[in-house]
Amino acid sequence: MIYAILMAGGMGTRLEVPCEKPLFKLCNKPLIKYVLDNLKESKLIDKIVIAVSHHTPETTQYLNSLDGDFQILDTSGDSYLTDLSYILDYFEKKSDKDILLFINADLPFISTETIDYVLDYYFKSDKDALSTLVPVEIFRDLGLNYSYEFNGNVPSGLNVLRSVNIVQDEDQLVIPKRELALNINTLLDSQVAEKLYKEYYI
Repeated sequence: MIYAILMAGGMGTRLEVPCEKPLFKLCNKPLIKYVLDNLKESKLIDKIVIAVSHHTPETTQYLNSLDGDFQILDTSGDSYLTDLSYILDYFEKKSDKDILLFINADLPFISTETIDYVLDYYFKSDKDALSTLVPVEIFRDLGLNYSYEFNGNVPSGLNVLRSVNIVQDEDQLVIPKRELALNINTLLDSQVAEKLYKEYYI
C-alpha cells in the first residue's frame, strides 16, 4: 500500500495569524484543501491519512465536515520528529511493507504531477527513503527565506519512507520547481504565493 501522510498537527507559530495554519486561507481556500485535492488526484496513492493533534482541533472539525475518503490520525503535536516516529510506529505495527509519502499541510502548490513523479523516482531507486530538495536559487528568485540549506539545496517537506521506525538509507532528489519552495510559514510567503496563484490555478 502507498499512503500519503498529510502532516497537519503543528502549531504554526511563525505564520502569526489568528487561525490554525492548515486553515489559513490562500485566495479564499484553506491551505490543507489544496494539498488534499492534489493528493486525491494521484494515480499512485492508495489512501490518505491526515495527522492532526490537540494544536489543530478546528482543522479536525473542518476535515470531519468534508466528504472525503481519508483517515484522521491523532498525534501529540510535540514536534515534527516526535509525530514522525509515532506515525512510523503506527504503520509498522500494521505492515513493514508499506510506502509512506509525507507532505506538509503548508505546501499548497505541490501538484499531483510532481507527487507522482516523486513516487515514480522512489520506486526506481534502491534506497528505502527519499527526500526532495529545492535549489536555493529558487528561494532567492522568489524573495523567500529558508531555515536550512545543504550543499545549495533546501528540504521541501515532501519525503518518502518505508513503514518502519528505523534510520533508513536515503536517496535525494533535487527538483528545481517553485511549487516546492512555496511552503507557507510566514505572511511574506503567503504574499508571494498570492502573486503566483494565477499561474498555477487559473
